[in-house]
Amino acid sequence: MLPKLRIAVADDEPDMQEYFAKMLPRLGHEVTSVAANGRELVEHCLHFQPDMVITDIKMPELDGIEAAVRIYRQLPIPVILVSAYHDAQLIERAEADHVMAYLVKPIKRADLEPAITLALRRFEQYRESREEVAELRQTLRDR
Repeated sequence: MLPKLRIAVADDEPDMQEYFAKMLPRLGHEVTSVAANGRELVEHCLHFQPDMVITDIKMPELDGIEAAVRIYRQLPIPVILVSAYHDAQLIERAEADHVMAYLVKPIKRADLEPAITLALRRFEQYRESREEVAELRQTLRDR
């Protein structure tokens, strides 16, 4: 069973903001904040410290990928990117370690629920692997 997550969302389209604000609580999660652009998303995440971010990519002021990078530098949490575009360049930019899923609009509940579950599990595995690597490096240094 997936724990209740505190999720920050960002999208410049009001209908998508409303969709996430309604759908995520139905899935058992709390929406900590809703941002209309990447700059707001970064500010909200640093203030509210959510467990996960779901963000549109193409937004004003700061796109979702750059916002995710800035958030991750200070708050290592998993990110799910959302886009109306299935573009190879966007996917390449989205290959950062902390980006755990990429959803193409329109998003349905049947897409969102498993994406959240997989993103959380993959991020936990990623974090565990990084910790293991750090421990191994320290062991090597100590020898």
